[in-house]
Amino acid sequence: MDGSSHSIIQLIRFLHGLRTDDIRQSSNRPINALLIIDVQNDFINGTMALENCPSKHNGEEVIPVINRLLDSINFDVIVYSYDWHPIDHISFFDNLPLRSHLLTSDSIPLADLCLYSTATFANNGLDCMKQTLWPRHCVQNTFGAQLHPSLKIIDEKNNNNVSVIHIHKGKKSNIDSYSAFWDNSKLSETTLQQQLQKNHVTHVFVTGIATDWCVYSTAMHALENGYKTFIIEDACRGVDDETIKKNLYHFTQKSGCVIHSSQMKYYIQ
Repeated sequence: MDGSSHSIIQLIRFLHGLRTDDIRQSSNRPINALLIIDVQNDFINGTMALENCPSKHNGEEVIPVINRLLDSINFDVIVYSYDWHPIDHISFFDNLPLRSHLLTSDSIPLADLCLYSTATFANNGLDCMKQTLWPRHCVQNTFGAQLHPSLKIIDEKNNNNVSVIHIHKGKKSNIDSYSAFWDNSKLSETTLQQQLQKNHVTHVFVTGIATDWCVYSTAMHALENGYKTFIIEDACRGVDDETIKKNLYHFTQKSGCVIHSSQMKYYIQ
């Protein structure tokens, strides 16, 4: 065997022994993550269906767009996030009597609070916490909390070159979590940042529900964490058109990019 053949065999053995994350770390190309935020039954045709919100959006419309992205683009990391609330969660309007004693003096009075209004609660001796009051939704281990059955779920076992991450948020009774990274007071962090770092992610593409709340909050934290961050607008639906417009503008002012799914070919080869 000549020297060149021996070198080739050594190289093949070396490459075969590399883990996927080793290859990603040594690569100069961008490492791309698709974040699929809260595409759950309750937001599509359940207790918090977007069609019943001011926007009148059809949340199910995000699914074919996201599925096409999954079919056509080789993302390195795919993240599915879930609102995952205990039954006594602070965000549920019908749980308000459980915490009426925590309403602060500058909150809207109990008798005047209604669905979608904002209460102000004392927060365990910390700063006061504002909380939008929502219909009961995405209660842990219920059908409403499951991902919509039409959404494509990637199985990491059958896709060796992709890391699949599932993030459950809003699990604590007394604090909400719009972002897939943090709770709303940034007291408790999910494992998302740790797992994106482990996979050496550089670029984050955010999709899902709701544009003006959980998509926006997740995208803003992705920017804070140093990722080049994109919101794929046609792969998102939201609660209120005015809030969507305002929050997307704020996102772009912070160097985020709002794109259409048809433009993905310019960002990922």
